[in-house]
Amino acid sequence: MNVLVGPDGRVWNPYGYEFVRYLGYMGRDVNLAAYAIRNLGFAGLMIFPRYTRVLVKPSLFPMPCFERVLELLLRQEPHRTVLEQVGRAHTPLEVIISLDDVFARLRHFQLATPEETHAPNIMQLSLARLSRAKRSGMQAALLAWRAAQGYVATHDIQKVANDPVFGGGALAWLPNKDRCVIEAWPKTYSQFDKSGYERFHGTDIRDLPDSKYLMPTTRSYFNAAHEQAPYLELVEAVLTLENGSRYWGRYERLLLPWRTRGSDIFITSVPRIRLVSPC
Repeated sequence: MNVLVGPDGRVWNPYGYEFVRYLGYMGRDVNLAAYAIRNLGFAGLMIFPRYTRVLVKPSLFPMPCFERVLELLLRQEPHRTVLEQVGRAHTPLEVIISLDDVFARLRHFQLATPEETHAPNIMQLSLARLSRAKRSGMQAALLAWRAAQGYVATHDIQKVANDPVFGGGALAWLPNKDRCVIEAWPKTYSQFDKSGYERFHGTDIRDLPDSKYLMPTTRSYFNAAHEQAPYLELVEAVLTLENGSRYWGRYERLLLPWRTRGSDIFITSVPRIRLVSPC
């Protein structure tokens, strides 16, 4: 892969440290370029002397990415262009000579992409990553949870939410393990929206202002509660605050399930913010 084009039209070196840092994964057991094309709305260009191969996922090909791919092809003017549709089994490669036909075909792919997607991208990570110094806060939270054996008295649950060890993250109650009710909001919210989310305490996530973001990102809460096991995840999503402002965020979170003397289950989410930028 010679060039990657991001969903916002930015051109990346797929072998550069900056791209690896952007994705937040330093391991060598994954083809990050292929992952970015299949899951994150990137396009790939492989440039050879006699042809250029373009790899796109038709359902995940945003307009800024499409426009930059066209610009790169116009600059290069390849003798032949080979189009590969990623994520579609048994789809043959398309070899096209005319650039006009290439553009028309790529536009057809781009039209299969929704204009806007609210679905977050969530990747489960290994708990072994907590051994790194930059995640020492998460490691301390995990050790505290293990020391308590995942148990807390119901009347002490707010102490867990307020404990600095747990990073000032969210606290959710899962009544009957089939609903998710927010009991404490991440303290990071107040940095971007001063309207105050405290009035939504005790509200089901389905009734909250940004339920399109919250509902997919809380599914893992139920998995952690069912398995009574911690989860470490990387989340990339667009957040819409109550004041209407929108942010693109990338953060890691450690989900810790808490049992009580009764049948109640609570989840604390220990955050590590990687990047927040206005949309």
